[in-house]
Amino acid sequence: MKNKKLGITEVVLRDGQQSLIATRLKTDDMIPVLSMLDKVGYSSLEVWGGATYDCCLRFLNENPWDRLKIFKKYFKNTKLQMLLRGRNLVGYKKFDDEIISLFIKNASIEGIDIFRVFDALNDVNNIKTSIDAVNKAKKNSQGTFCYTTSPVHNDKYWLSLAKTIEDMGATSLAIKDMAGLLRPLKAFELIKNLKKNLKIPVYLHTHATTGLSDATNLKAYEAGVDNIDTSISSFSNLYGHTATESFISMIYEDNKNPYDMNLLTKISDYFEKIRPKYQKYEGSMRGVDINMLVNQVPGGMLSILEKQLLDLKKQNKLKALIDEIPKIREDIGYVPLVTPSSQIVGAQALMNILDNSRYKTLTKEFMDLVMGYYGKIPGKICPNLLKKVEKTYVESKSEDPKSISMYKQEFRQFFNDNSMIDLSSNELDLLNYILFPKEAKDYYVAQDNKPSDDVIGLQEGFGLYIE
Repeated sequence: MKNKKLGITEVVLRDGQQSLIATRLKTDDMIPVLSMLDKVGYSSLEVWGGATYDCCLRFLNENPWDRLKIFKKYFKNTKLQMLLRGRNLVGYKKFDDEIISLFIKNASIEGIDIFRVFDALNDVNNIKTSIDAVNKAKKNSQGTFCYTTSPVHNDKYWLSLAKTIEDMGATSLAIKDMAGLLRPLKAFELIKNLKKNLKIPVYLHTHATTGLSDATNLKAYEAGVDNIDTSISSFSNLYGHTATESFISMIYEDNKNPYDMNLLTKISDYFEKIRPKYQKYEGSMRGVDINMLVNQVPGGMLSILEKQLLDLKKQNKLKALIDEIPKIREDIGYVPLVTPSSQIVGAQALMNILDNSRYKTLTKEFMDLVMGYYGKIPGKICPNLLKKVEKTYVESKSEDPKSISMYKQEFRQFFNDNSMIDLSSNELDLLNYILFPKEAKDYYVAQDNKPSDDVIGLQEGFGLYIE
């Protein structure tokens, strides 16, 4: 086995807690452990993006930019990393180049060093603007493909996609395996092929949902991968990720281990003590779910679907709902299930199950997906479904996208109407409004309130906080 220095990204502050406790970890519960995390020697810490931005405003009465400023203050030795949804940024709709550039410029200033940029459909046209903006900010533009399996996703597809991402200027490549579908031997083969044909570093992110992640990460290491994502042991496995300490122990002998296991134990002990505070947000999973290899539903999506059905008093429909998702995925050309396509497919599956009839009710977002609004579909769409959507679909009126100055004017008016101090000239506050208008306004009106004691239910727009 190669004894290369492997980069390890710790994800407990973002995807670790997002996968296991629905992104409800409060900044106050992070602060006491930040200095310890900074001393470990991680290549990076994933701390921001994904659903954390949304949940700070929507549920925790926190400003996501304030959280990032705190991270920047405490992390002196470790690079900070975020997840970015391409044209969707950290939201659920497409934004124009001007807003993408504004967001990335400010995120870079406030502390983000590595931007992991992905598109749910692996449409590279949806990540190019972000890659360019990150490069302009002289940060690590990590172009990403979302791993999935289907008749159209083969070795040739992945290599071609990776080469395209490299050619567009990405400074590293990430394999994002959000549902734990990447099998160990396939990981070895895939990464060997990528390392042979690419000049940029290759990162791997996989989930433990199917029980494969430990072996997959180890085979990736053997194949020469440059960086692996892990989560501290007390926030690992289940819907989450391989445990950091376990993986370190796999690849290093005790007398050659560059990591302080005693320090990692203290970090794990800290998170173990605070986790019970968030117990109500945990899903029912207690082991591994090998069915994910068939239905490909990401772990975070599973936990949210459970809560939605519980809220509707339809929890007996969970199995039917999970079985419906891969059928829809096949009907619409084998799209990867990741934000926002996962929410769209999940919402349509829920409609099909509640109606007890397939596609009796078509959601607007589902029709948009089929009609190419979100990007190019990788495979072929079921002809009968396409015909029905084309017959039903009413294309959204094409409106000129709002300029930043228009958003600023709206935001200023909001403060004036509520007799509040005008914060519209602050780019960070303005970005909150641009990305999440309703949630931002609620936050600025009631930012001194206690965090919501909420139960996730069906919400307007997209309500599934997963990647």
